[in-house]
Amino acid sequence: MIGIIGAMDVEVNDIVSALQNKEIIKKGICTYFKGTIFSKEVVILKSGIGKVASAVGASLMIELFHPNLIINTGIAGGVAPLKTKDIVLSQYLTYGDVDATIFGYEIGQVPQMPHMYEASKKYLAQVEEILKKNNYSYQLGTTVTSDSFITTIENVKSKKYENMICEMEGASIAQACYILNTPFISVRYISDIIDSDSQVDNYMEFEGQMANRSCKIILDLISDLKI
Repeated sequence: MIGIIGAMDVEVNDIVSALQNKEIIKKGICTYFKGTIFSKEVVILKSGIGKVASAVGASLMIELFHPNLIINTGIAGGVAPLKTKDIVLSQYLTYGDVDATIFGYEIGQVPQMPHMYEASKKYLAQVEEILKKNNYSYQLGTTVTSDSFITTIENVKSKKYENMICEMEGASIAQACYILNTPFISVRYISDIIDSDSQVDNYMEFEGQMANRSCKIILDLISDLKI
């Protein structure tokens, strides 16, 4: 089974619409949509925005459905030289608002947890092959997750990484998957560029468009992934 998690309706609606034999399972305020796409079992969650909502949603998904893989999808802010409409596959995910360095941890590292959560090498390799097959250009990068909409890189405690994206759910989903021993990957479309004068305008303009494109990518991945 493939688990799909996006924070907002616009990030998952097109995927939910593609489900066959759809079932709706509710747990607290989490609503899971289970069914098949291209004859593969899929479960989809709109987690809500932020680290707690996404971590709880991912943990419940693992407990209830035991997915072989969780894919975090949606939109994100990018750091130049990334551009709007870029696709970023995150090899590593960390936090941008965690600082326990006084105890010897690295910036972004939750105590007693890894500094970086590494995406599944097995499935990341498959995703790269599928994207190339479908003529998508993409970047490998690093996700930095914070409980804030980042408008300036100065608001991120973590250092700047190559092809860095900032959002509000990825590392918390990755941490839940790490704790519960479930493979994960993150596939995000860039809706806005942090520190640019037009960031908020670009976000408002591209939010729906990039989220819909992100759904299209996920459907292509579901079609070809070997689970």
